Amino acid sequence: MATKKKAAGVDIDWYLISIARLKQIGLIVFVLVLSGVGYLMWARQRPDPKNAAEAAISEAKDALNALASSKDFTSHRAEFDRAQKKLDEANAQFASSKYGESEAAAVESQSISRGAISGAQRENDAQFLTVEGEVQFAKSSNNDFKRADVRTALFNGDWVKTGDNSSAELIFSNGSLYTVGSNALLEIYTQFNPATAKKSNSVQMKVGSVEVATTDDASTVKTPGTQVVVDSESTTQVGVDKGDATSVVATKGSASVAPAAGGEAVKLGSGQKVTATSQGSLSPVKKLLPPPNLTAPFDSQVFSAGESKVGFVWDAVPGAGGYVLQVSRSPLFTSLEINSKRQKTSATARLTGEGAFYWRVASVGADGDAGPFTSPARRFRATGTGRSTGTAANPDAPPPKLVMNRPYLIGTGYYIIEGTTDPGSTVLINNEEVDVESTGHFKKLISLSKIGRNEIVIKAINAAGKQTVQSQTVLVEE
Repeated sequence: MATKKKAAGVDIDWYLISIARLKQIGLIVFVLVLSGVGYLMWARQRPDPKNAAEAAISEAKDALNALASSKDFTSHRAEFDRAQKKLDEANAQFASSKYGESEAAAVESQSISRGAISGAQRENDAQFLTVEGEVQFAKSSNNDFKRADVRTALFNGDWVKTGDNSSAELIFSNGSLYTVGSNALLEIYTQFNPATAKKSNSVQMKVGSVEVATTDDASTVKTPGTQVVVDSESTTQVGVDKGDATSVVATKGSASVAPAAGGEAVKLGSGQKVTATSQGSLSPVKKLLPPPNLTAPFDSQVFSAGESKVGFVWDAVPGAGGYVLQVSRSPLFTSLEINSKRQKTSATARLTGEGAFYWRVASVGADGDAGPFTSPARRFRATGTGRSTGTAANPDAPPPKLVMNRPYLIGTGYYIIEGTTDPGSTVLINNEEVDVESTGHFKKLISLSKIGRNEIVIKAINAAGKQTVQSQTVLVEE
């Protein structure tokens, strides 16, 4: 212990400290010095965000110049324009001191340029899975809208537009399915995270509606006033009207809605709804009535030529002031055969022809606000009505035809199995029934995670019970 003493006639204080204490102090000082040196070394080695963004922009410029001077430049003009647009975005983000976003955009610009130089095909961000009616797309580099087709690849910055009674399904690289409604306009919007080397897939809705069904990854919908994040294994409907107001309904799982300008997010559970103004002001969360349980006709029921009417029956929902019944020939309900508000829990309709029909019902609350429709929709088929195919009730008819297309890859691990059979036939793919259009066309999106050979068995069965069976082999590479 230190002992304080004072010398006579001298105004000085001093301490007597033991050798052991000096050793302790020396050890502490040594540790502090060592820690300081370690921190300085770590700080010097840690990449500065600004420097990292500058380096990425420099490399992106080099890659773009290399593409511009390549002998195949004319055949890669579209890639050059996309890479230039991304580089411009990186420079703009850098000027705004958003160094992380700047680096991500520059890295994507590099990838586009180098992919074009090497001749590698750039992985698309999204792809059309289903197209019904007037559906168009435009590349990010121009405003020239062209008619869309299944397998049309979409990239960041591309546009999708639907007309009256039109709809489309888009599948993204992470397996998320975006169903776009009529009279919609949206932009494909993806961001690349250089730290994880993964893309975050989303769309930017200008007007219209979209339903997002996610797999094991979240997806985002940006609107004029909000940003909607749909959680994994969830389904959410987002609509933007002509006044830029947003409506969000979570039908499965959960989603979060936040003002686009920033602010606290609102969490939605299944069956909940929130609206937002064009400035992003959010309404209180509202609980919607659930859809009723559908009882008749049962799923995939077949009606013959002698049955001219179909009876629809569903269970009552407590608190419902009415119901909305919709019937369509399209599984996307692009055009409607019936769109009727009912007070009762039943309805009768006359068959209008052969083929597959789809039906669904939504509950209407006391305030007149309809909740989500039943999902998935029920299906029934009419055979031998109107123009008969000649095979529906003929026991001597041959087995149905079955013409298969070659399976093709969509995204990562997702394949389209597609073909044609006789109208009115039932098709099973790996023992799961799939929708068959009135023309006999069918397709199914399947996920294959097994590396190597995967056998796909397709069966077509007609009304007489005769069947045609084919198999397809899909080789999945690691």
